[in-house]
Amino acid sequence: MHKIFLLKIQFPMHKILSLAIVFSFIISPVSLSQDLKGNEIKRQFNLAVNLYNANSYYQAHSIFNKIIDDYELNSRTTASYFFSSKIYLEQERYNEAESLITKFLERYSSSSYADEMRMMYVKINLQQEDYYDALMELGFLIDRTNSENYRDRAKIIGEKVAYYYLNSTQLEQLYESFTGSIVKPFLLLHLGKAFYKEGDLLNAKKSLSELIKNYSTSEEYSKAVDYYGSLPDQNIPNSSAILIGVILPLQRSSTGQITSTASLEILEGIKFALSEFNLGREEKIGLVLRDTKNDLDEIKRIKNEFANNSAIKVILGPIFSNEVRSILNEFIDVNISIISPTATDDDLTSISDNFFQANPSFSQRGRIMAQYVYFVENKRNISILNAIEGYSPLLAATFAAEFERLGGQILVRETYSSKSFQLDDPVLRIAADATELEGIYIPLADKIDAPVILSQLVQNELNLTIYGNQDWLIAKGFETSTELSNKITFSSDYFIEFDSDDFQIFNERFSNITGRDVNRNVLYGYDTAKYLLTVMRNINKNRLNIRNKMISGLTSAGYHNNLAFNETRINRFLNIVRYKDGVFQLVDKFRSGN
Repeated sequence: MHKIFLLKIQFPMHKILSLAIVFSFIISPVSLSQDLKGNEIKRQFNLAVNLYNANSYYQAHSIFNKIIDDYELNSRTTASYFFSSKIYLEQERYNEAESLITKFLERYSSSSYADEMRMMYVKINLQQEDYYDALMELGFLIDRTNSENYRDRAKIIGEKVAYYYLNSTQLEQLYESFTGSIVKPFLLLHLGKAFYKEGDLLNAKKSLSELIKNYSTSEEYSKAVDYYGSLPDQNIPNSSAILIGVILPLQRSSTGQITSTASLEILEGIKFALSEFNLGREEKIGLVLRDTKNDLDEIKRIKNEFANNSAIKVILGPIFSNEVRSILNEFIDVNISIISPTATDDDLTSISDNFFQANPSFSQRGRIMAQYVYFVENKRNISILNAIEGYSPLLAATFAAEFERLGGQILVRETYSSKSFQLDDPVLRIAADATELEGIYIPLADKIDAPVILSQLVQNELNLTIYGNQDWLIAKGFETSTELSNKITFSSDYFIEFDSDDFQIFNERFSNITGRDVNRNVLYGYDTAKYLLTVMRNINKNRLNIRNKMISGLTSAGYHNNLAFNETRINRFLNIVRYKDGVFQLVDKFRSGN
């Protein structure tokens, strides 16, 4: 067996003391350094607070930022974020304040300063009139704070923001973006109130019912019960209310979601125009939204409701010509103006003297283009090449009639069959009489014909101005002849200048509120609603006065097109667009003569 020996080492007492002193020198500088650093941070922080209280913001800010940036996390870090953000806010440096607050909330969301930082975020949004984001931040605060005081403050501010600055579309989107059981009933209550304020009793009751059913333990439960009980059984006309009736084929699903993309986008534009108009106004204009459901019986029901509601001063919609025709026939005995943002059939204004066509009919487009060619381009001798399909013959006929009425001459008029690519003979006949020819009007029936037409014109040495319709906007094959392509000018019921500063600012505002970018359908709704709201300014808002002002020629500038009407009740404006070196350019928003 092996023996294990334990070696006992003994040091003399004076050596033990010496070792202790050595160890103390090894350890003490670290703790001493930390204490000194902590004291220095505390001293600098107190100095910065004193400077802040003395309104010496620049010096205070420099110290607070040093504590944030130059030192590791310490007991004064979060407080320095707080004061630094407050200084940015005092100096109205909102972007920097927002950036710092965002950084703080990402890093220290559980800090005791988090609630107050969110309140600062809200203040920034309110200062910049960004009410949607303000309520979103208040929603986060309501949802996440452990402080009843902050939650109550957030609800008080949020209630005012929701009532005075947001519409049902915005509130509905906010409601759907949250999942918390504290904030959702708060938003549902104010969504219900917004629906009722807009005249939508059905959805007001639906929102409140959802709150009552699903959130019986919430603070909003008793308020929802009381508010629901105060609502009428059906919409009762209010003689002092001012409403726009909106009729659209929403195609709602079984869960109530709008499935028609075009209708939803147009509705978003309408609501956004209304919310902008109402912002800060004491006399607000509401809307009553009704779904046609693509059903004639439903249209009859809407007619009876609107006819008996004197608060509805004008109707916006529907969007398709067939439904417009049904609406006009049903409303034939109701003296109220009806404006469609998109319907284009030529017979609609003949059905009712109260109908206004915001999107010019195809006959009107042919006439407007003829006026532009005659008066602006100063051309007197034109030939026409049109397809025999689609609306190409109608455009050609109305262009020819108007151009000749003005005193111009149609030298040759030729036709072709779309997609047949048999254009040799018609183009050859136009070329044979080209001595006095100043341009060719070519209204396409299909974009696929454009490259063939351009190729034939080049082969026949017809290097002159081409006038056309908006199908050229989506055509291809301009590379067939760069020189000839640069001579293409056409009309379009819409043209969006995406690169313009005004549009980009507008798109940012719209996107911040709705979460979507502006497109053609949004602008059909927005510009038409904006026109109506312009009409309703500074007049006694009865139905007759509104109609009279609409036919007065009042012009409303729009993003997709301008709007103006006379006794014909068809929009007098059309965009004139030119192709130049690979880019479509807006030449003019041309207003037709009487």
